[in-house]
Formats: sequence, structure tokens, C-alpha cells
Amino acid sequence: MPFALSLLIGMDPRLRGDDKFMTMQSISDLAPIISRYDALLLDLWGVIHDGSHLYPDVKETLVALRNAHKKIIFISNAPRRVAKAAAVLEQLGVRREWYDDIITSGEIGYQWLSSNPEKWGKRYYYIGPSKDADILDGLDYRRSDDIKNSDFLLNVGFGTEEQCSDDWQMLFRAAHALNLPMLCLNPDMEVVKISGEVYPCAGVLAFDYEKIGGKVTYFGKPYPEVYEHCMKIFAGTPKQKILAIGDGIATDIAGATRFGVDSVLVTGGILKKNGGDIAALCKKYNAAPNYIIPAFQF
Repeated sequence: MPFALSLLIGMDPRLRGDDKFMTMQSISDLAPIISRYDALLLDLWGVIHDGSHLYPDVKETLVALRNAHKKIIFISNAPRRVAKAAAVLEQLGVRREWYDDIITSGEIGYQWLSSNPEKWGKRYYYIGPSKDADILDGLDYRRSDDIKNSDFLLNVGFGTEEQCSDDWQMLFRAAHALNLPMLCLNPDMEVVKISGEVYPCAGVLAFDYEKIGGKVTYFGKPYPEVYEHCMKIFAGTPKQKILAIGDGIATDIAGATRFGVDSVLVTGGILKKNGGDIAALCKKYNAAPNYIIPAFQF
């Protein structure tokens, strides 16, 4: 049976009125609440898959939601184009008719650079794995391997699983001395596999650059551009009829809170590793979900 958890956390007054308490309802599946919403914003990593495996019940839940005539957009902080994210879903067995669209932080960043070709210059220093080095293919930008001949840093993540933050500090100091801005196409700090393995993301490197005074521009959750793009797709759907579902309080829940849509926190993703200290994280990021669920299931 669902039960309410009242947590004393410093919430945004727009969400709590004059009350300092936020009520989060724990539910075992989406069935009790889904009739209240017409459209869903679904996180990918931590809710639908872990990069290589679907979570249990995902296919059945997507089919049930489509049978209930729900609109669905996958929104991901993946630093790659939509076509690559769609290919991963297809490989994992998620059929195209089960969702309306996909929005990725990489796609939003790509479109922004396409629309602002003169803002930062044409030469970028790439930070990330080789698999995502094609992110700007098709645009009039040139990759530079010399920081002194670069106009900005393009950060999509660590180059290899063996790298750590310390490996980048010397380069970051040089870039900051040159006053180079950084474009971060994945605000996530980390992701977790179904097995429990945790991997750092581009957000860690962006945070390190900001710590030494570097200027960083982010695309992806919790920043508004991704939600504004979704509203164009959900044309005519009021915000009170939209539900965001994700496993990250700092990204999925904070983004939904700021944009003014209800949210569901999935505790079986990134929260598996930290003991589920939801109250502390909600207070830290000044955001709380409307509902808490163990997994994406209907």
C-alpha cells in the first residue's frame, strides 16, 4: 500500500507554499497515479537501461503506458546525437512505436552550436572517449589537439575508465589561463550499472574546471533547454499533465522541479549505492519528487 513520507527540507516556495514540509508518496508501481497524466518524460540510464541491459519490466511497462495512450519522450544526459541513442534502444529491444521522441543533452548542445557558430570560435579541444568524438560531425567546427590553438573545451566525459580527475588538472589550469570556456554535454556526476558498478561522468570534470575559476556552459538536465524542447513536442499539453520519471535528484528531479512538472524518483538506479539517503539529497539540491518508486514498472 502507498504511504506518505513527510520530510523537513528547504523547498522552493513555489512548490510548498508557506509550508516547509514536502510530502513524497511511496508507490510500488505507476498504476495508481498514471491516470492523472497525459505525457511522460522518461530518463534512460538508471530507469530504462544501464547502457547495456534493460531493467526488468521495462518492455511491459512501456507497452502498458502506450496502451493507456500516454505520450512518451525519453530525455537523456547522453553526450551524443539522438540517432545514436535511438540505436542503443533498438539494440536493447525497445521498439520505436513505444515512444514519441528522444531528446539528448548532446543533441541540444549540437543544435546550440549550429545556431551560434560565431559565439566561441571554431576550434575545440575534445575531452571524452573516442566513441563520442563524432558529436560535432556535420558542423563547421574543427578539433584541435593543442590547447593553445583551441577556442573552447568540449567536455563529454572521461576518455577511458582508468582516467581520474587528477589526470586533467594540468590541462584545466592551462585552459583557464587562456580563458577558454567549457561546453559540458553531460551534467551527470556519475552513473551506475545494474551490477552496482559506478562510473564518473563529464559533470565531474566540469565541476573541477569551475573550482579553479573556469566558465562552464551545460546542456541537459536539470537545465531548462531540454524541457523547453520537450514542450514543443508536447504542444498543447499543460504542465500539470506531464510527469517526469528519473533516478537522479540533482538532474531529473531538480530539473522537473524547476520547470514545474510533477516527478517520480526511481530508487533502483543511482541511489542504490548511497543507501537511499533521499532526504539529505533533496535538501542539498532543493528539490523533491512527488512520488518514490523502486523501479520503472506498471
